[in-house]
Amino acid sequence: MHPYLNHLGSDLCRGILEFAEGRPLGKKGLQWLKIHLANLYATGGVDKLSFDGRVAFTEGHLDDIFDSADRPLEGKRWWLQAEDPFQCLAACINLSEALRSPNPEATLSHMPVHQVLFAVMLKKLFGGYTTHHF
Repeated sequence: MHPYLNHLGSDLCRGILEFAEGRPLGKKGLQWLKIHLANLYATGGVDKLSFDGRVAFTEGHLDDIFDSADRPLEGKRWWLQAEDPFQCLAACINLSEALRSPNPEATLSHMPVHQVLFAVMLKKLFGGYTTHHF
């Protein structure tokens, strides 16, 4: 692998990386994909909303997401307004595939979805403190 093509690289590098082996999304995975897409969009503070707020944001922009996945260059190009546009486009494509399938939760995803799992674990371990207090 090229040294500049890695999970810590630019938005473009991160947008084209995916796992070799896909995994079924499952119910939680589908929800995390929606949260992940909102985090990548991030414009206007979307990434600061509650998890439910981010899911609602994504569900409220499904027309934009489908348009981005189907016609990334000819359509409205909503994905280009995102803070991480290439990762956002990849998430739009992945979410569109899942939502259009007969069983979205069974859709195989190869996309790395960033979670705040470490922050959640620290919060549970240290009784409500957030990571920026350390």
